[in-house]
Amino acid sequence: MNERGEAVPDRGDLGLSEDDVRLYWEIRRGDGDLKADDPRLENLRRVGAVFTEPLTDKPGTRPPHRVERELIRRELDEVERRLRHIRRIPSVLDALDRVAPGGRSGTGAVEVVRGLTAVNHLLHNAIEASSTIWSSQTRPRHAERLAMSAVRDVAILRRGGVRYRSLYPASARNRAPEADYARMTAETGAAESRTSSRRFPRMVITDTLALISDRRRGEGGDEPAIVVRDPALLAWLRGEYELHWEASDPWFPAPENGPGNRELVERDILRMLSEGSTREAITRTLDISPRTYTTYVAALRERFRVKTNEQLMYELGRRRDPAVGG
Repeated sequence: MNERGEAVPDRGDLGLSEDDVRLYWEIRRGDGDLKADDPRLENLRRVGAVFTEPLTDKPGTRPPHRVERELIRRELDEVERRLRHIRRIPSVLDALDRVAPGGRSGTGAVEVVRGLTAVNHLLHNAIEASSTIWSSQTRPRHAERLAMSAVRDVAILRRGGVRYRSLYPASARNRAPEADYARMTAETGAAESRTSSRRFPRMVITDTLALISDRRRGEGGDEPAIVVRDPALLAWLRGEYELHWEASDPWFPAPENGPGNRELVERDILRMLSEGSTREAITRTLDISPRTYTTYVAALRERFRVKTNEQLMYELGRRRDPAVGG
C-alpha cells in the first residue's frame, strides 16, 4: 500500500499500451464517463498515473512528472528494503558465531570475518584475481590509509587488466583526501569515481567475492565484515550497485558544462525537501552543517522568489509541470 492506501505491486511490467495512453488522456481532458473501478484502468493505476478522486469517486490523473517521481520512489523503496535485509545479515551470523568458537563462521557462501588484517588479506587476494572492482564509501576515509591505498591502487591500475568504480557521498567532493584519490585513479584511465546523496552500504565487490560493512563512523576497530561468495548473491549485489551508480554524478573527469559542487548540493537539498525530509535528515545525509543548509536554502528561496519551503516546493513542481510554459 502507498501513502494514499492504494495497492502497489512489488514487481510488474511498467509498460503502457496505446489503449492505456488513450484512456489516460480521455480522463485528463474530462472526456467519457469511466468509473473508478473500470478494469481497463489497471495498468494506469499500477504506474500511479490514475487515482480515485475522493470527493467524486471518479478516476483522476496525475501529471507525468508526478508519475515519474512516484515510480522512482517505489524503486528506491524496494532498494532500501533489500539493503535493510543485507544489513541484518551480521546479526544473524553473529548469533550462529556465538555457538562455535573462533571468530569466523559460515558455510563458504556467506561468512563473517573480524579484524582489519583478515579483511585486507581477503580483499588483496580478490583484487589480484579480478577484472573489475566496485566499491562504495559511506563516510570520510582515514587520510593516511587512503594515501597508502592510492599508491597501491594506482600501481594496479597502471599495470592493466583491472578497472575500478568508486562511489562516494556528495560531501566527499569537499574533502581533499578523497578528491586527491579520485583524481589520481582517474588519471590512469582505468578508474571512475562518482558521488551520490542516496544512502548506500559501505562495500567492495570483486569478481569472486564481496565485503560489506555496516560501519557508519569511519574506519578502524574490529567490526565484522560480511563476506559474500555465492555467485547469485554477487550478481544481485552488482545489480544493486548499478542502480546507485546510474543515479550518481561523475567526479573526474567532470562532464562538460556539468553542475558544480554547490549546484549538486542544492539539487540534493531540493530533492530531499520534495520527499519530505527534515532539516536534520538532510544535513546528516549530505554531511553538511546546519549553517550551510540555511545558507543554501536561503539562496534557493531567493532564486525562486519565495519565502517558505512550502512555496519553494510548489514553485519547483509548477516549473517542472509540462502544462506550465515556464
